[in-house]
Amino acid sequence: MEHAEAVLLARLFQLEERLIPLAHTYISIVGSGMVLTALVATLSTTIRNTGNTKGPMITAIGMNVIHVVLNYGWINGAFGFPQLGLTGVAISTLVSRVLGTCLLLYMFVSAFERKIGWRDLTIFNRKLFKEIIRIGWPLGVNMSSWVLSQLAIYSFLATMGATALAARTYLNTLESICFMLGYSIALSAQIQIAHLFGSGQTKEAYKAGYRGTWIGLGLVGCNSIILFLIGQRFLGLFTSDTAIIQLALSCLVLTAVLQPGRMINMGFGNALSAIGDTRFNMVISLFSMWGVAAGLSYVLGLHLGWGLAGIYIAMMSDEYLRGILVVIRWRKQKDLRLAEAKRPVSSVSVMTTHNEVHSA
Repeated sequence: MEHAEAVLLARLFQLEERLIPLAHTYISIVGSGMVLTALVATLSTTIRNTGNTKGPMITAIGMNVIHVVLNYGWINGAFGFPQLGLTGVAISTLVSRVLGTCLLLYMFVSAFERKIGWRDLTIFNRKLFKEIIRIGWPLGVNMSSWVLSQLAIYSFLATMGATALAARTYLNTLESICFMLGYSIALSAQIQIAHLFGSGQTKEAYKAGYRGTWIGLGLVGCNSIILFLIGQRFLGLFTSDTAIIQLALSCLVLTAVLQPGRMINMGFGNALSAIGDTRFNMVISLFSMWGVAAGLSYVLGLHLGWGLAGIYIAMMSDEYLRGILVVIRWRKQKDLRLAEAKRPVSSVSVMTTHNEVHSA
């Protein structure tokens, strides 16, 4: 990443001038490997859709373990590594992504019945390419919108001071732990729905959307209660700063209430993506992420002075609004009914009808 771009990003987060050189170093190194992040996400999704969910999971765990070990080595000069500080953290991030990408590429090549060769890279199917673009570009816009809106929200947090930014960072870690099982269920349901929809089992696909979301909601709900009950003890593991802990604890209820809304949004949003209805997700995300999550964060958090609590209320409003909209969309079964109408009458159906007429 170019020097000017790295500095621009650092200033966007309202960093102090003394931190700009450090931010430039980190963003330049990590940013140069952003294509690897895209490859890891793409390859993991593809491999999971073949039914191999363990491979990407083990790879993700391995990447994190390598990242932690290399961080420790380069930060403290352990295991014979030079002491590089933040530069070492950036390098370890890049190295873990390179190793993860290589492992996923190996899995991808062997993921199908016929092993993928170099000649396959030259094959171009215009119809398939158009279908991929039709489904894929709204997903890309959706993800970009989420990243940029989160960037805007974090810039609001930065203006509130280091305490608010640190409290949000620690709460985000707790949220990730709380939501991990729900996220896994949502991904599993998405794969199942895609397979059912592709094989013409539209009714089963419709039921799978509800089943996956209900299971995820049960797990996330239990985790949210646990998070609320032992949140203070967990926060004490991350920091001893009483100001940060008190601010985080004041938002712990909001954090717990946020998770079920996120699960509903994730569960039915992924279900819609599984049947190719990605444009609807894109439209509501552009409106809600910017108009509600980012816009309301500014109004409540900065303009009205509600601080971190205002930002959490804005994020809750965004998640539940999108959750309600995707539930309504799923209940209408628009794409499922279209697919059912287009499905040719099978020989089994014809035979069944013939037998019924003959019996009559």
